[in-house]
Amino acid sequence: HDMMLQLTYPRLDENVTTHLNHLLKSPFCVHPKTGRVCTPIASDCFDSFDPFQAPMLGQLLRELNSGSPDSTSLAEYVNTFSSFVDTLLPVQDAKLSQIPSLEF
Repeated sequence: HDMMLQLTYPRLDENVTTHLNHLLKSPFCVHPKTGRVCTPIASDCFDSFDPFQAPMLGQLLRELNSGSPDSTSLAEYVNTFSSFVDTLLPVQDAKLSQIPSLEF
């Protein structure tokens, strides 16, 4: 199995996949050491994404204290995530419509 994982793309970090205290790519969770927020990335922005520009928890707290949630540095990532979820909803609705009714 080690060989299979070694040849898999993208490369998997053993510590991230086996230890519970590692960031598991969940949107909007906070990295415990850096304080950076895990952000979703649009597929057309992969090449230009700079992880060191991801919002930090302290930065977000300052932004929230001085304005609205829509004006924080996280807003763009929330919009990206919302757009992604919106693409899933029609698929989910189609699957649900195929389930037979349990009403008698």
